[in-house]
Amino acid sequence: MRKFAFVVFDIENKITERFGVDLITGPSGLGFKLKLSTLEGDIVDTLTKVAQEKQSVGMTVNFFRRGYERYLILSQWLQKYSVIDSRMALEYDDGVQVRYMEGRVTNLGKTEIDEYNVLSCEATFTPLTPFFVNVENTIRIRVSAVGKSYPFRYPYSYGKNVVKNNRIENSYIADIPVTVKITGVISEPTVLLLDENGNEYTRIRFPEVDLAEGQYIIINSATRKIWFFDGIVLQDYSAGTDPQHDTFLFAQRGISTISVNLASSDSGELTGSWRQYGL
Repeated sequence: MRKFAFVVFDIENKITERFGVDLITGPSGLGFKLKLSTLEGDIVDTLTKVAQEKQSVGMTVNFFRRGYERYLILSQWLQKYSVIDSRMALEYDDGVQVRYMEGRVTNLGKTEIDEYNVLSCEATFTPLTPFFVNVENTIRIRVSAVGKSYPFRYPYSYGKNVVKNNRIENSYIADIPVTVKITGVISEPTVLLLDENGNEYTRIRFPEVDLAEGQYIIINSATRKIWFFDGIVLQDYSAGTDPQHDTFLFAQRGISTISVNLASSDSGELTGSWRQYGL
């Protein structure tokens, strides 16, 4: 049975709040639409670009018993997380896959309680992203003692001194955002994305940073923000990358691998996840 909820993501794309709204009827906009850019020909048009069109999700939220009270609780929750610096998403579980779509509830109607003691309210969720699956805790790279192993879900390269789980498979029609957390100890962290042939296509470098124990950097490409925790204060560090290179990580279509410049003497690690967008 399908389930709906509103959730809130933190700076590492982890869910911190959830408000379940299971009594939903008449949902719409859960499929997909594509936008095609073409060069018109006399007989055949030439396709130049394919993009997914974001479409609003409509639904009826039904409050059974104490309808006005439950409406007030939901509207106050939505009000709290509708501000600009909050990251709200619609969670949709169709019984096969749990997917998310960032955005806002832009309409929540209100009628009167009917003869069955139900308050039915039309709602609209306006998207900022397509639907996606949050692939969590998949990437891990760190220096390891010889003979130590880790239970990963995906194939990984196991070297003598370095454990890697660094494979990203993107089947979407566009690039997808990758989020990583780099913890100390590591000097001048540098993160690379490589294509299937091992060719570098993205490089992010922090030239003036030597991460100590307890310090970390978060590169959240989904929100286009970088955060640096110096052991005391968490600060916006989006301007701290090497301007000669890239700022965020977007994995291109196909298979990519991610790499970080961990030396054998470093005790730091890189962990990460990505958003697998889908139609």
